[in-house]
Amino acid sequence: MAHRYRVRKESLPDDALIVLRGGLLEFNSLRADADAAATRFGLPGISVFGAPDDAAVEKLGATRLVRFDVLTLVTAGDIRTAGLEVLPTFRRPHYTVLLPDLVDDLYRLLACDTVVRINPSYRAPEG
Repeated sequence: MAHRYRVRKESLPDDALIVLRGGLLEFNSLRADADAAATRFGLPGISVFGAPDDAAVEKLGATRLVRFDVLTLVTAGDIRTAGLEVLPTFRRPHYTVLLPDLVDDLYRLLACDTVVRINPSYRAPEG
């Protein structure tokens, strides 16, 4: 039985940054994550983090995303312009980009303008 996404009552402004991924965007990896979300929550989507500004992106890079050498960013507005929904899920700063028409929606997401930034707080896994 799939659970439903737990949704908060808020939204990101269009100019807010979204850390789409720790790492680069890759179709197969995004699809696997969206499929797993569909199994768990009943609707495909990918987890992302919202950041109102560059300082919040840096904080995410130094905490939750420290294991990634690069961060891929896009604005909330670009995702919405692509026809995709950005849902505030679970605890802040977590969001889910819903992908109900999985393959087409992934291609629309991948067509968004993104910026790849070096994560200055990156720490390589030990071992």
